[in-house]
Amino acid sequence: MSTRYDVKPRLGIRFSLPMSILLFIGLLVISPLLLFIFLVLVSIGIQPLLALTLTLGSLLTSYVNIMIAEVTYYMPFTDLIKFFPIPIIIQRVDKLFLEVNVGGAVIPIVISIYLITEYLTKSIVVIVAFAASLAISSLIIWQSSRIIPNIGITLPTSLPVLLTLIFTLIATTLLHANPLAFSYSLGSLSTLLGADILNVGRVIRTMRGYVSIGGAGVFDGIYITSLMSLILASLYRVLL
Repeated sequence: MSTRYDVKPRLGIRFSLPMSILLFIGLLVISPLLLFIFLVLVSIGIQPLLALTLTLGSLLTSYVNIMIAEVTYYMPFTDLIKFFPIPIIIQRVDKLFLEVNVGGAVIPIVISIYLITEYLTKSIVVIVAFAASLAISSLIIWQSSRIIPNIGITLPTSLPVLLTLIFTLIATTLLHANPLAFSYSLGSLSTLLGADILNVGRVIRTMRGYVSIGGAGVFDGIYITSLMSLILASLYRVLL
């Protein structure tokens, strides 16, 4: 007998706090880099609040998850059924809670929409190039992502960075696209689409417990890609 499941919306907030000492050490290690990027972004005309959100906002809110759906699975105990001479259905109920990570999904999506509408939509050629880059990168990341039961979705961390670097260099060199808007939006959205959103169906079929879009292993790829895009944009504006 096949597993039957029901999906229903459910709203809530869950905090997945790490060990405080690890967070403290991590912030100490990257704080000089984040400060440098923040100062460069402000110096090239980015609003301080947006620059602060780009550098620290995603990191500090990566432990906040918004619950959006609950999946209930009804699975029969096949090993017990065969002992009874008459048909008896005995079911076990499992649950999956689908969430959206604030730092790994909500903030990158909101900022990407702002950057795209503010800097990329002014040129039809640039926005078409961005859409094509997004589609290609998302498909490559989707093919490279893996679902590990009880852990989540994993992907090579360097892959989104490499794809973002290649397409951004092409767009900024040939089309004079805004490096910050192009690289940050491409890196964030392609990782979200390729690793998480395109895998939602497989996640529902194979995962149980709490699964966060933009969280866990995918957040590493999103945040590192975003950070590298900020470094790339900062160096581009400083050197050129």
